[in-house]
Order: sequence, then C-alpha cells, then structure tokens
Amino acid sequence: PSAGALCSAGAAAAVSGAEAFDEGDHKAAVAFITVAITTLGGHFFTDTAAQLFCTRSAAHASDNNFSLALLDAAQAVLQRPRWPQAHALKGRALRGLRQYDLAAASYRAALALDPSDDGVSDLLCVCLREAGEAPARGAPQVGGAIGSSKRTQRGGVEVGDSKRPCFGGGTGGGCS
Repeated sequence: PSAGALCSAGAAAAVSGAEAFDEGDHKAAVAFITVAITTLGGHFFTDTAAQLFCTRSAAHASDNNFSLALLDAAQAVLQRPRWPQAHALKGRALRGLRQYDLAAASYRAALALDPSDDGVSDLLCVCLREAGEAPARGAPQVGGAIGSSKRTQRGGVEVGDSKRPCFGGGTGGGCS
C-alpha cells in the first residue's frame, strides 16, 4: 500500500480509538490506537504520536493497567516533552502503581509547564497526601482545593479528570 493509503487507514483507526475511548470502551480504544500507531509508523508528526500514546495510556489507566499506561505516557513525554498533559498522565500511571515520589515529580513537571492548571495541582495534592507528605500548615499551597470542580480545558481536553486526558483533537493533520 502507498504511504497515503497507510496514512488514511492509520488516521481512521486513531479517530475510531478516540471515539471508543469517549464511549468508555477502553479495550477497543487500545486496539484502534495500537493499529493507528503501527500503521502510521514514521508517517506522522511528533505531536500526533504524543496524542496517540497519551490516549492509549489513558485507556490503559482507565482499566487499571498502570504498567502499560506508564509505558505509553513515557513515550508521549519523549515525543512531546513540553506538553503538560503528557507529564500529568505519566503522574496518573505512576500514582496507580503507588510510586508516589515519581508521580509527584511528574505532576510537578506538568505544573512547571503550566502553573495555572488547577486540575494537576489537585492531583499533586492528592498524591502527596497518599504518600503521607501533605503540605504542612502554613506552607505555600500547590493549587486549588482538592475536589475542586474547576478543571483546565486544553483543546477540548479536560485535564485533571479521567475523561479523554490527552487526545487534543483530530489526527489526520499529522500525516505526511
């Protein structure tokens, strides 16, 4: 098949994966995104690769497959190191694995890139509490109150929530 045909098939699989994720069918999302990654190979931009790995990581995390979620989140960070959502999702996977120190470091990396993200601030606070390292009284706060309903929107993506944490939109534009 031509590169164009592969790109079209990969883009279609990526869209199907995003739709499956939105519908809560995480196993189908993983399957479609895996097809997209495999089919597209080197025929997509780094940003698209990061979105694909991030979405697959979120699907794995939603099914409590945190080891696989971590592998994909780490790949998303590698592909797009200045993307806060990728770091936040890596923190989610690490927190699921109860590696609280590393999770907190990932959340802090996300906040260094986007200090205004109250959702990630909330997740860092929860992580620190789970690790038994809650900020001392009078210490500077990391962000909004835990349980805050305020979440940051980035390209239709709600950060700090389990809903589609990293898939920033369409996938067809990354094909060459």
